[in-house]
Amino acid sequence: MSAPPDIADTEIVAALRPREVNRNYSRFVGLAKRLLPGVALVMLGLVALWPRLMEDFANLKVIALPRLDPRDARDLRMVHARYTGLDRQNRPFIITAEVARQSPDVDQLMSLEGPKGDLTTASGTWIELTADTGLYQPETQMLQLFGDVHLYQDKGDEFETDTAHIDMKESNADGQDPIVGHGPFGHVEAQGFRILNHGDIILFTGHTHLVLQQTAKTEGGP
Repeated sequence: MSAPPDIADTEIVAALRPREVNRNYSRFVGLAKRLLPGVALVMLGLVALWPRLMEDFANLKVIALPRLDPRDARDLRMVHARYTGLDRQNRPFIITAEVARQSPDVDQLMSLEGPKGDLTTASGTWIELTADTGLYQPETQMLQLFGDVHLYQDKGDEFETDTAHIDMKESNADGQDPIVGHGPFGHVEAQGFRILNHGDIILFTGHTHLVLQQTAKTEGGP
């Protein structure tokens, strides 16, 4: 009587397993025989070249990675920044800076290095303001200047003070620090100033000393 089909199949599989294992082992041995000589040659080559490789590594210059300031990661920095806009009379103004940084704590507030503002007055004259540092709010168009503030007019007037607050939208400005100015009109010293009428009127506040420049008389005049 023959064995049941399931028992016979099990015996056949058990008989075939040693053959399969021997076949896989023979393949591994053959592959190893082909790879090991190549690996040995590579190792010998590395041993022969190692002194030269060490000499080349010693001659390599170490490249120093730049050190990052954590503040640069928090602040939005822009080089050669430029802001443009229009005042209430649709006259253009321009604000530039060597470097502008957005404050991480206050929205719509830019700190400026080397700021400069250019605006046009109601009469069409041109005014330029420069300073060491400044703050600008694009939304309100307010500009504050600090340190070595200079104000130039295209008609030749120049004024110097320490701080100035400029409303670019209204083309008005004021300052509470002492101011010194000179130009074709003469020389002036005051404790403060105000620029009104969209830049056409300059008022000097506090104790003021003014020396007017004498103009040449016209021919045929008195």
